[in-house]
Order: sequence, then structure tokens, then C-alpha cells
Amino acid sequence: MRTVLSALSVLLAVVLAAVAVPALWLDRNVVDESGFVHLLGPMGSDKDIQSTLVSNLDAAVLSSAGVPDALKPIAQQAVDAVAKGLVSDPGFPQAWSDTLRATHQVNFSADRASANAFELELRPLADLLARKLGASLNASISGPPSLTVQVGTAQQRSWLTNAQDLARLGIPLAFGAVLALVLGLLFARRRGVALAWAGLGLLVVAALFQGADGLIPAAGSAQGNSGSMSSTFGARAAELAAANFESWILALAVCGAVLLVVGAVLGAVRRRRRRAEASF
Repeated sequence: MRTVLSALSVLLAVVLAAVAVPALWLDRNVVDESGFVHLLGPMGSDKDIQSTLVSNLDAAVLSSAGVPDALKPIAQQAVDAVAKGLVSDPGFPQAWSDTLRATHQVNFSADRASANAFELELRPLADLLARKLGASLNASISGPPSLTVQVGTAQQRSWLTNAQDLARLGIPLAFGAVLALVLGLLFARRRGVALAWAGLGLLVVAALFQGADGLIPAAGSAQGNSGSMSSTFGARAAELAAANFESWILALAVCGAVLLVVGAVLGAVRRRRRRAEASF
């Protein structure tokens, strides 16, 4: 009976750990604002993202500037010239970080989030473009009060909602996994064997995660039309998420390997002790 209880507890620990790891990752890197900004920060240097961002900014800034119709051709030329140098401006990295923070607030606030799409809030970048345009024209130009661009589908919006729900369970699931492992060791007649099986289970989970991790970029790029803002943003975000999650997979694999080795060592020590006792 103790062996059965130990095996079930160890199995439960592995299953809970398999759910806790992605839940904790989501909590630290998606639901948390600072983690979200850190995760997607490298997108600001992506050429495809930069070009699609600029194409969404110039028309909005020109419209909010209140330029008379007679001067719009001249203003359009000025906007185009300023927009081309926007990504090389010293203020662009900070504006991109502020854009990600504003985007997180829009999509993770219950009273502001869209129910049908993931939206990118470009107001900080639009403000930067408006300031540069105003400096070039020697005029005071303000950006639009809000500039949201849909960069995700309704399906991705539902994924985000599910991710938020799962992230809330990360710490309880991790605590449950540790508790189940402790109970498995307490029930076990041979604790080395229980540890080894737990380690092997974590290694199997890590291998499954590694295989699934390679499918994330394809899932992200499949959303939206090819070359669209939605497709470009989704593909790059999925690549960054997959690359970031790999370090968590490695940590899980290391934990599994440590448990497996410790269990094997304890088992070897136990067998050697039995042989020594039998020889007397």
C-alpha cells in the first residue's frame, strides 16, 4: 500500500509540475507588466516591425495635427521624412518600451481590454513622431490621444484570457507539486527509487516541452494575412516567447537530472549498505 501511495504521489508531483512551469512562466513574462516589456522589447529593433509601425503612425499623426487641406501635401512630405528617421532617434527605445507598457495596460485591464482582439497601443510612438515633426516645422504638434492597432485575432485574444487564468494558478500548483513529492518520499519504502522516478518524469516533461516549444512560432505566424501587422507581430512575439521559455525548459531538465542522480546515488548507497550488513 505504501508503494502505491508513493507512486501516485510522485506521479501527481510530476503532473502538477508540468502545469506549474508554464503557468509560472506566463505569470512572470506575460501577465506581469515588467516581464511583458522585457520579453517583447527586442521587437523594437526588428526591421519588419519597424516598417509596419511607421506605416501606421504617419497618417494618424498627420490627421491629429489639424493641418489645413492646402498644406497637407507639404506636411505629408515632412511626415514621411521624419518617419524614416524615427527608428534611429535616441528616444525610440524608450518610446517602444512605453508602447509595450501602454499595450499591456490596454490588454490586461478588465475595463479596457477588447473582447475580440489583441491591440497594440501606439500612442507613445505617435507622440515621439509628433514632437519630431513639430521640431522640423517649428510648430507645436501633438499626437493622437489614443492610437490602437489590432495585432491579434479573436482566437489569440481567447488564448490571452486563458493564459491569465492559468497564470493565477502558478504558485499553488508549484506548492502542490512540492507537497506531493514530499508525501511520495514519506510513503516510499525506497526513497532513492522515488526520487529517481520523479527526476525521470521531469526529464520526460522537459522533452515534451522542448518539442512543443518549436511549434509556438508557427502558431503565432499563422494568425493574420502574410505581411500584415497581425502576422508580423504575432510571428515575432511567438519567436521571442519560445526562445525565452527554453531557459525554463533547461531549468526543469536540470532539476529532473539532479533528482535522478540523487535517487541513483541513494539507491547505490542503500544496496552497498545491505551487502555490507549481509557479509557480517
